[in-house]
Amino acid sequence: MFYVIMDLEWNNSYNKYKKCFVNEILEIGAVMVDEELEVIDTFSVIIRSQLIKKLSGRVKNLTHISNEAMSSGVSFQRAVTDFSRWIGARNCVFMSWGNSDIRVLVDNFSMFCGINGVPFLTQYVDLQKYCQQFIVSAANQQIGLVNAAVEMGIDVSHCQFHRALEDSLLGLRCLKKCFNKELFMNTAVICDKAFYQKLLFKANVISNINNPRIDKSKMKCSCSKCGTQMRRLSDWKFSNQSFSAMFFCKSCERLVTFSVRFKEYYDKMDVRTSVVEMPMHSDDGENE
Repeated sequence: MFYVIMDLEWNNSYNKYKKCFVNEILEIGAVMVDEELEVIDTFSVIIRSQLIKKLSGRVKNLTHISNEAMSSGVSFQRAVTDFSRWIGARNCVFMSWGNSDIRVLVDNFSMFCGINGVPFLTQYVDLQKYCQQFIVSAANQQIGLVNAAVEMGIDVSHCQFHRALEDSLLGLRCLKKCFNKELFMNTAVICDKAFYQKLLFKANVISNINNPRIDKSKMKCSCSKCGTQMRRLSDWKFSNQSFSAMFFCKSCERLVTFSVRFKEYYDKMDVRTSVVEMPMHSDDGENE
């Protein structure tokens, strides 16, 4: 068993055929290690853009890849062919910091090779999710590679950030800080059809109240003081990604705005609610 930590750098370019902006890969970097996490080999290649002639100032400042270096790079097709040969017949588990790189890689294979999926990807671990289990301050929030390294006590003062091979090697240093083979392999997923369906599924907030995927029981509001079910006074309105309505508790004479958001992911529906107390109008002006 071998482990490959991979990182990509890319440029957001306009694709006239798709008539939208896409992320075009500019660099692939990777480090291969054995089961003891000893380095076997490294891989690095700069890719010549097929969509633009010059990089934006932001990308050049971020990656330190010059227009000259990019122009003298190889085609995406040649780069992934060389990368596949570098992997060879080895049984590898692939890693990246977050799954954004894998999604971009899938898009580039589709754009430039006409292939759905990544041929050499067999097993995958999201290194970001794995490492976050060992970083208390990260909790359930996503943490960047550099910040994670600092939290793990790694000296990053001599690192060259946003270069694919350097970031791959930094990812390896993070992995070494928290590697547990059994836990790690339990995190690995097979890169089958279901993997790609989940990877490419775009989470979306449901805005149609008649959508059958909405659980209407989640749209009931109970009084936080007496626990009784409050009565809805207004129609539901969709705003700021949530359905909202006015609710009233007769027992406590409380008026609130109750909001509920339904966000659909590939394998779950995330439901979040909020309650805002509303002022009750007095009847001081009423005639006695």
